Amino acid sequence: MTDQDTLTIAGRHFQSRLLVGTGKYRDMAETGEAIRASGAQIVTVAIRRTNIGQNADEENLLDVIPPSEFTILPNTAGCYTADDAVRVCRLARELLDGHNLVKLEVLGDQKTLYPDVPATLEAAGKLVADGFDVMVYTSDDPIAAKRLEEMGCVAVMPLASPIGSGLGIQNRYNLMTIIENAGCADHRRCRRRHGVRCRGGDGAGLRRRADEYRHRCRKEPPPHGIGDAQGYRGRARGVPRRPHAHAPVCVGQLPAGGHLLARRRVSERTRRPIRSFVRREGRLTTGQQRALDELYPLYGIDWTPSEGLLDRSTLFDRPAPLVLDIGFGDGEALAAMASAHPGRNYLGVEVYRAGTGRLLRRIEAEGITNLKVLLADASELLHQGIPSASLAGLQLFFPDPWPKKRHHKRRMVQAPWLAIVADRLQPGGFLHMATDWAEYADWMLALGDADRHLENPYGGYAPDAGDRPQTRFERRGMRKGHAVFDLILRRI
Repeated sequence: MTDQDTLTIAGRHFQSRLLVGTGKYRDMAETGEAIRASGAQIVTVAIRRTNIGQNADEENLLDVIPPSEFTILPNTAGCYTADDAVRVCRLARELLDGHNLVKLEVLGDQKTLYPDVPATLEAAGKLVADGFDVMVYTSDDPIAAKRLEEMGCVAVMPLASPIGSGLGIQNRYNLMTIIENAGCADHRRCRRRHGVRCRGGDGAGLRRRADEYRHRCRKEPPPHGIGDAQGYRGRARGVPRRPHAHAPVCVGQLPAGGHLLARRRVSERTRRPIRSFVRREGRLTTGQQRALDELYPLYGIDWTPSEGLLDRSTLFDRPAPLVLDIGFGDGEALAAMASAHPGRNYLGVEVYRAGTGRLLRRIEAEGITNLKVLLADASELLHQGIPSASLAGLQLFFPDPWPKKRHHKRRMVQAPWLAIVADRLQPGGFLHMATDWAEYADWMLALGDADRHLENPYGGYAPDAGDRPQTRFERRGMRKGHAVFDLILRRI
């Protein structure tokens, strides 16, 4: 292969121009063998669908497609907003030890999988400014492609027809214009080399080498009449022609974890996401119900994930550093801290209505003005409701330790969760965690030490609880001899 045939992207040189994905295979072993058979050097991975380290107890794709052998290209498949796409790219960079080459796609419609161009432009601008090398999926609009190129994207990838439709190149003129606008000295030769031709099925055979590996057992054709009985399945067929897009696996917000195989096409209705809590809620007292009915409209916040980011300016009457408290229980400690620090604004999030009702009554009785509460899943709030670099601090006191090993995946504190927290904290912001479960404390400490965006000013557990007041549950545990571990981390 000559230097002219070498593909260069963001200073990286590749001998193969084929990019392959990781879906549709029976298992991890077949995934690795098929990709090697394809000869591809770049493997694109949907971070929201594939485990590359997010879940320690499940198979890791990087065990069969190691970064030392292939260039892993994380993509944002399934993202429908710019913020979601940016968040996924930052998570991928954490999981891949600073790897900054990503494939950006922000979808606007689930039926056609067409890109949302305004959201794509927004996400691309944020990622380029954050030091990413962005390969971007966009429409075949030459103006949009030129804008993305001018913003600093290292590769612009316009669609030729809806994803998976098998329709081939539908707008040859637009793609020719995009190539010419990119400044190619010999655009006629460039068009020939990049396959801009008028036949409808030009894109159908791009993956065929890998697909043939899947559909044949690497045997010679059998004698006439034996057929499939001995495993010969014939050559891979082209992509069936469809009027609309067809994703290789289901799109959208999928359950975390695992390598989604074609035989495991599941929907959100049949597989629930892993949660760090189980609602075991009893009867509400009359006072708690009254507080929820009458006081929540005054001191509570109505928010759902579909509403997107919270507007900090509407939460409180005055601007002040914002501290998020996750799982405040009955609210005793949170109310005391809000009273002791009038210069801060506190937002407490809880899923249990009884504790929320008790805290609302305390807010009213003590006249606390710098504290608001929110009945919601804290994980959803962190991912979809809290803007980057918006928190002065985050408090997580005595979360459920989920002591059984098979339940460790339910623990709130995980490596991806810490990465999200670090993104939401302002520089110098704090993360204060406390637990009376020694093994969970060691778990927190090890994960905190591994996060490169957080530092431990004490080198271990904090010598005291800082400004965290003791609760009656903590005092009862200490009377039983339970040690309490406080861990305070700072955002670098």
